[in-house]
Amino acid sequence: MEEFSKAFDCLACGKAPESDDIPPEALKNGKPVLIQPLHELLCQCYDQGHIHQDMHDANIVTVYKNKEGHSDCNNYWGISLLNIVGKAFARVTLVRLQTLVSHIYPESQCGFRAGRSTVDMIFSLRQLQEKCRAADGILHCFH
Repeated sequence: MEEFSKAFDCLACGKAPESDDIPPEALKNGKPVLIQPLHELLCQCYDQGHIHQDMHDANIVTVYKNKEGHSDCNNYWGISLLNIVGKAFARVTLVRLQTLVSHIYPESQCGFRAGRSTVDMIFSLRQLQEKCRAADGILHCFH
């Protein structure tokens, strides 16, 4: 139940209610009363391998990037608005998956891992490439 409590704590306050019209503050402030039934509901979803349609349907809104032309679709990005209980469920699922894959991925895996960046790995590879080139060496990269 602690993971669900943490997921509720991570919800951003002061935002407009999502598709379910429930503001995040309602879950955060009502946590002492709501945590148990919502925990049971979400555990049931995990056990059955099925979540209610409302919890995984998202309203996708496009946001203009303030780039050149408004008519170019590449100048927009999409934001998925999930209902608030679905967001908490997604947070718990994310934490569970991150915990699982942290034991599976090799140390060299940086993409999709907290606190790591593929940019750092690209930089390191570039440094190795430059050192090998300066020493007239050969660099072998394997994936």
